[in-house]
Amino acid sequence: MLAEQFTQREAEQLMRFLLEDLFGIDRKMELMNPSMRIDEEQYARLSDAAERLLEGEPIQYITGKVWFDGLLFHVDESVLIPRPETEELVQLAAPELPMDKPLRIWDVGTGSGCIAIALAKRFPQATVTAFDVSEKALATARKNAILNKVDVEFVCDDVLNPQSEAWDQPVDLVVSNPPYIRESEKASMEHNVLGFEPSTALFVPDDDPLVFYRQILKLGTSQLNPGGLFLFEINEALGEEMLQLGQEMGFDGTVLEDYHGRARFARFATTLTGC
Repeated sequence: MLAEQFTQREAEQLMRFLLEDLFGIDRKMELMNPSMRIDEEQYARLSDAAERLLEGEPIQYITGKVWFDGLLFHVDESVLIPRPETEELVQLAAPELPMDKPLRIWDVGTGSGCIAIALAKRFPQATVTAFDVSEKALATARKNAILNKVDVEFVCDDVLNPQSEAWDQPVDLVVSNPPYIRESEKASMEHNVLGFEPSTALFVPDDDPLVFYRQILKLGTSQLNPGGLFLFEINEALGEEMLQLGQEMGFDGTVLEDYHGRARFARFATTLTGC
């Protein structure tokens, strides 16, 4: 069935992944038990999963889980699927602040909670607050915090129209992977992203693609503790624009590349004459 859209090797890998994830049948078990067969109920579940794959649904939504920074996360269509590039954002944050001191961290636009939860694991003494405009996304994030046994404060609020008092707390590290794909870039995107992942977490208007970064910097500036900083995942086509925005708001900025050599992250810290 999967061979209709995937190569033979890809189809085999997908089926083995589904067999292991759905039924715990791994390659070793297959080799040790060559006569092993799945029952009718298992076959029906496997066929349903294969049909969903053929329709373009990401396998992470089918299995309902994904690994991120060594942790297991539940995902569904209320949240973006955590990606390896975003793991790098967490890894960038790790050496920036002391792990054994009480810190306050904001994750703005938390989605599945992957960034906030991974940072809560890395900074066990920190108070982590995760913001999102979507109650459905926050419900998923709360499940993930319980799954990974960390305490994170989840706040439902719109960063573009902030109402929560949580924004009034001093903060040491502000991290965000906000919407940054311009509407005009939709044409180059894959169907499995456009058709299934939440568009509100992906897209920004062409005439103001840095709207979320500007607002996050504005909100965080007055609350940032000495030595604090902002770390963002960004649109690789807008690195220069990000640096200019940071300079306009009084920050020293650096654009950093991901493992693929793409301008993927921005780091901002206060200047001597800054905020």
